[in-house]
Amino acid sequence: MPAERKKTITLQHPVVIIFGAGASRGGLSEQNVPPPVDRDFFDIANQLLGHGTPKLAKRVLNDVWQLYGRTNGVGLETYYRDLETRAIIGEFAKTANQPKDWRKRQKELEELIRRVYVHTTVDDTHASTVKPKVSEIHKNILKKLEPKDTVITFNYDLIIEESFSSAKLWNPVNGYGIQTSGKTQGWAKRWLSEKSYENRDSKISLLKLHGSLNWEVYPNGMTIRLKPKPYLVSTREGKTRYEKISILAPGWNKRIDKNPYKKFWREARLQLEKCKTLIILGYSLPETDLLAQSLLAEVVRTRAARKKFLKQLHLADHNESVKDRFVKLFTPALGPHGKVFKYYDVDEFDRKQTPPSQANQSASS
Repeated sequence: MPAERKKTITLQHPVVIIFGAGASRGGLSEQNVPPPVDRDFFDIANQLLGHGTPKLAKRVLNDVWQLYGRTNGVGLETYYRDLETRAIIGEFAKTANQPKDWRKRQKELEELIRRVYVHTTVDDTHASTVKPKVSEIHKNILKKLEPKDTVITFNYDLIIEESFSSAKLWNPVNGYGIQTSGKTQGWAKRWLSEKSYENRDSKISLLKLHGSLNWEVYPNGMTIRLKPKPYLVSTREGKTRYEKISILAPGWNKRIDKNPYKKFWREARLQLEKCKTLIILGYSLPETDLLAQSLLAEVVRTRAARKKFLKQLHLADHNESVKDRFVKLFTPALGPHGKVFKYYDVDEFDRKQTPPSQANQSASS
C-alpha cells in the first residue's frame, strides 16, 4: 500500500503574517533557555547568567515578590502594568510616608526585558563576536513570502531579521517602513554582508508594532538609527549598564499615536485590510493589549462592510481557546467561503506548508 502523500496548502497572496511571542519560543524551542512568553518571563529571567544580569533579575524578582507574594505565574504584562499605573499615581497623589520609587522599578524591568530577549536569542553573550541563534522554522516560513506580502510582529527580538536567507526580499535599510540610518556600522553592516545585499529595495515590509532591540528613534520620530550593538549586555564598574532602545513596553499606555509607531500601525491596518491570506503564529491577542484588539476589530469591521473577504485564515497556537477566539473575531471578515486552518504550533504550520520533496531535501542536507 503506497505511503500517504502529505498534502500542502497553497497560500493566496498577498499574505500578512503576524508573529507573536509563541513563534519566537517555537522557533528556538530546543534551546536550554528559550525566549519567554508572558506567563513564564520571570522564570526565564531567573535562569540567565553573566554580565550582571543575575543581579538585575534578582532585584526585579524581589520587587515582584513584594507586590504579589510570589513570582511564579506572574505575567510580565500584569506586573509592568501595575508598575506603570502606580508610578503615575505616585506623581500626583503622593503618600505622606516614604514613597516607593516605582519609576526606578519600571526602568530596571525595562532593562531586564531587553536583556532576557538578548540572552535567549544569541549563542554566547561572552563571545567577542555575538552569534544569533538560528530558527529554521522562521527561515522556512519567510521563504514562502512573495513581493508585496507583509510581516507584522509584536516581538522585540531580532529572530525574524536574522532568519532571512538573503536580502532579495527584505533588508534593514528600507524594509522597516521608515527611513533608517546606521547601515555601515556593526549589526546592519554584518547583516548586509552576510545576506549579500546589493542596494536593492525591500519587496516586503517588516512592521514591528512594539519596537525592536536594534532601534533608536531620532527626535522627529521619522528616522530610526540601527544600533551597532543590539546584543550588548554588560556592566560598568560592577553596576548594570543600561542600553537605550525604542520599544513600547508592555503596559497600557502605549503611545502609538506618535511617530514612528503611528506610521507602523497605519500601514499594518492598510495591509490587513487588503491581504488575501492572514497567518497568525504564536500570538494570543492578550486582554491587556486593547490597542491590538481594536486594530484587528476595525480591520474585521471594514472588510465585512466592504465585502472584501479573507480567502484564508491560518492559526498556530497550543491553546485551542486562543484559536477559537480568533475564529470568532474574524468570522465576519471570512464571508461565506473563507477557509480556516488550525495548527498546534509554528512547527506544524511550517511542515504543512513544505512540499514533501523540499522536506526530504532539508532532512538529507
